[in-house]
Amino acid sequence: MTRSHTVDFLSSGFVVKTATLAAFNAKLKAEVEQIRTLHEIYPELMVPVLHDGLAAGRQFYVLEKKDALPLSSIVFDERRSLGERREIILHALENIQKAVSLEISSQCPLANDMPARLLEEWEGTRFAHELFDKPVLLNGARFGITAREVFEKSLDMARSEQFRSVEKAHFNFHFGNVLYNEERSQTSFIDPDFSVRGLDPLFGFSRFAFSFWHELAAEVEDSVKIVPMSDALMFVLAKQDYGNILNEIPEIGGISGLLPLMGEDMRNRFYVLTTYCFLRSIRINGSKQDWEAPRSPVIARPEEVLMLGMLAYLEGAGVESESLCA
Repeated sequence: MTRSHTVDFLSSGFVVKTATLAAFNAKLKAEVEQIRTLHEIYPELMVPVLHDGLAAGRQFYVLEKKDALPLSSIVFDERRSLGERREIILHALENIQKAVSLEISSQCPLANDMPARLLEEWEGTRFAHELFDKPVLLNGARFGITAREVFEKSLDMARSEQFRSVEKAHFNFHFGNVLYNEERSQTSFIDPDFSVRGLDPLFGFSRFAFSFWHELAAEVEDSVKIVPMSDALMFVLAKQDYGNILNEIPEIGGISGLLPLMGEDMRNRFYVLTTYCFLRSIRINGSKQDWEAPRSPVIARPEEVLMLGMLAYLEGAGVESESLCA
């Protein structure tokens, strides 16, 4: 698949994002409009567009390069204590909460279509449906629910819950898009997602929630292994630090960790949106090959890691067993 854009970091301190083909000009133009709208809503948090235009027929825009680290570089930094990492995460989440609240209050909600969106992603992950039926263990702890049952539970919730639906929100507080300046304790946001407009702004929290597992699935090699069992799949985390993060940073470890920021009454809405987030990522990042159960221990593929993450985040399983780390 052709990438829609390139990103260049200039020595002058600017970041330039350029469409790879003229066919992607509209996508980048929409991003510019989204960024400018969000900068009007929360100017102290959104990194603004400094300039945009056409170069050789291709759309581009320019941002200031922030003196900050993405949360992904902080969360997985084993040189930092878990307490230090969590403190930074909590600070960033306070600003995500502020942004989501402003997004909701600044717009009139539209009609909700979450059941249809969920069903569309379920169909888009058909290649992994056999995987979704398998009982799963994580570091020796068994889940009491399958991924298919999580989807069915979410679909039932989606049909009874009331969701907000807005056009202009960030929708994409992934670890890589949340920047943190430690010296100033300052949070900044980049790269909103225009493609999921019309969703509930709480989806931005879902993007944060799935970030840990997305990093393991798409950015870190050999992060999770699968050990096939007679009646289930046992997943084993490659590093003890991964299990420590899940156990010691509740905001990353499971759904209950973020609910204090949004309220317990949001649990079902958040559960549905986070299920949708994981399924969407499986569709996009998965191998697209019909799943077959491994016969011997193997490195987990992206769809397998993301399925595991969906279960772990939404339904929980302890990952205390250090002896099972690969």
